[in-house]
Amino acid sequence: MIDNRQNIINATECLLQTKGLTRLTTREIAREANVAEGLIYHHFKDKAGLIYEVVAARFNETSKLLQNLPLQVGTRTLPEILEDVFYAIYSAHYETVLMICSIFSDRQLMTQMRKIIEERNLGPRRANEGLQVFLEAEQRMGRFSVNADPATATKCLQMISLQAAMDDKLMGYTFDASRVRREIRGYVQLLMTGIEPHPAIPKPNALRKMRKK
Repeated sequence: MIDNRQNIINATECLLQTKGLTRLTTREIAREANVAEGLIYHHFKDKAGLIYEVVAARFNETSKLLQNLPLQVGTRTLPEILEDVFYAIYSAHYETVLMICSIFSDRQLMTQMRKIIEERNLGPRRANEGLQVFLEAEQRMGRFSVNADPATATKCLQMISLQAAMDDKLMGYTFDASRVRREIRGYVQLLMTGIEPHPAIPKPNALRKMRKK
């Protein structure tokens, strides 16, 4: 059975997704959750705190994955692990991007959200720590280029995933796991090979001709 606190979080997310932030009131939330309006303030300090919990809940599993990434060092190929990281970040952003954008449009709410993040010592930088530590360890093992900065690569992974999720949500594309996975493999391949041109490897026939000369 879902407790009242989780019921309020679920109701708030539903209203944010269907009606948006401008029409979100505690009265509407209470009606959707089928609870007394005063109960909302029993569980949450204010509306900003409630909205933060809604967004944080969507990133909970992704945050755990990123924090535990150092435990995966050397367990699988680096592209396989990075694909899962990309996919997890994309999925979390796909579910929350509209809510996050609506928060940006409300200056007072944005200020309150920043205060909550600072007080709890959370936010994107904290979530990225596990990924950066993971890449640094992979670098020491020789599985990640010494010419690449782990901190920069970490930010690239976050930004590419966020942009892909924003584009899909903006265009109204339904979440398609197989399509997303295919695109992510392309991103991973690009990160692993880079965009700098490499000397072409001669084909077998060309090698034989070179030896005859």
